[in-house]
This record gives sequence, structure tokens and C-alpha cells, in this order.
Amino acid sequence: MSSSFHASTVDWLGCWIATGQVKPGEALKVEADLGEQLGVSRTVIREAIKTLVAKGMLEVGPKVGTRVLPVRRWNLFDPQVVGWLSRSGLPENFVDDLLDLRRTIEPMAVRWACERASVEQVHAILQAYNALERAVDSGIDYNRADQFFHECILAASHNQFIEQMVPALGALLAVSFEVSAADPAELRRTLPIHKDMADAIAARDSARGVWACMTLIDNADLAIKRYYPQVMADRAGASLLAKACPSTSI
Repeated sequence: MSSSFHASTVDWLGCWIATGQVKPGEALKVEADLGEQLGVSRTVIREAIKTLVAKGMLEVGPKVGTRVLPVRRWNLFDPQVVGWLSRSGLPENFVDDLLDLRRTIEPMAVRWACERASVEQVHAILQAYNALERAVDSGIDYNRADQFFHECILAASHNQFIEQMVPALGALLAVSFEVSAADPAELRRTLPIHKDMADAIAARDSARGVWACMTLIDNADLAIKRYYPQVMADRAGASLLAKACPSTSI
């Protein structure tokens, strides 16, 4: 079985489900029909379904067939699952929950980075801030630079569970950054707070670092409340299933 066929089929089915084309509790088409629609074998469909079962999106039973599970059962720490959900716009309550997760995780990660970061990690955080500053000036790849800055700090916490959450937290950061970018002035407003956080870690000043972290998250929350509904409305108005999901031609 071609790995590219498998990956493309998983991506199509995952996005198809996540964008609400099949509702929780509903059954998928039979494997043969899905295979014909996507132009792949039943084996490819079967293996793709197994992948989505492992992600908590589907259940398979002899009497119920293959059914979609409620979102609360999905593995929301899987960045691919969050990516599929975000293609048509994450629900506002989902974003609120993710912000709560940031408030729970990131300030402690900053505190531990102040206490535990190696010299090399402090240098990496300062370099990541410099790259962020250049990105703000150039207007190029700001979101990626911001995400990398936060990932460096999470890694410097020296907590293996937090490090493994980086991809899932990155999905939230991507949403926050997309919405914040709707207001170009927001990028420059938050840059000094990023510098405070980097400098605090370099100075081993946990109180200052945690304050800067909480301020950034609160700013993200305000930006989302101001701009997220309009951003999502614009996306929904411009997005059809053909744009939100891969083509049915695998």
C-alpha cells in the first residue's frame, strides 16, 4: 500500500469528518463506496479508518458499522486532529478552552525555564526573540517566528510532558497569531512583552517572566474576542468543502 495514498486518504477523511460532513453518531459510507469516490482500494480505506479510530474520531463495530464519535472523544492533543478542525474555524468554546490550557501550562513553563534552562537554551530563546523582532520589522513569517519563540521556552522547562504538548499548544498559538494578525498594530504592541519574557528567563527572574507570559495570554484573549468572530465569518463565507478539504481525487 502506498504511504502517500494512505496519508492522503487519512487527510481527506479526517477533514471530511472534522468539517461536519458526517455528524457524530452517523455511519460512514461502506468501504467500497468510499474507495470508489476517492479512487483508492478498500485496503487503503480500511487502513485509513484504523488510523482515525486510533485518533478517537471513529468507532467500528459489527452491528453499528463505522460511526463518527463526538468531538469530546477525539484526541485533541493530536495536531493533525486540531488542524482538521481549524480548517473550517475552531468553535469559540474550543478556543476558550485552549486559552485556559495556555493559562494553566505556559506560566509554569516560564517559571521552570527561569530556574532550569541551560545556557544554550537561554541563548536559543534570546535568538528566537531576535528572529521575532526581525519578522515584525519585515512582516514575513511572524506567526512561525512567534510559535518558535514559545516552543523554545516550553522546551527549556525541562518537563517531558510539557514538551510533548508542544504540537497541540502550537495549534492554539497558530489560531491566536492568525487572529492577532488581523490588527497589524497588535504585533508591535506585544513585541516588548516578548522581550520582557526572554530577558526575564535570561536573568532567572521568574516573577517577571510569569507576569509577561500572563500578559501575552490576556492580550491574545482580547484579540480573539475582538477579531475571531469576523475572521471566522470571512473564512466561512469564502470556504466551500472543496477548499476546506483535499480534492476527492487521491
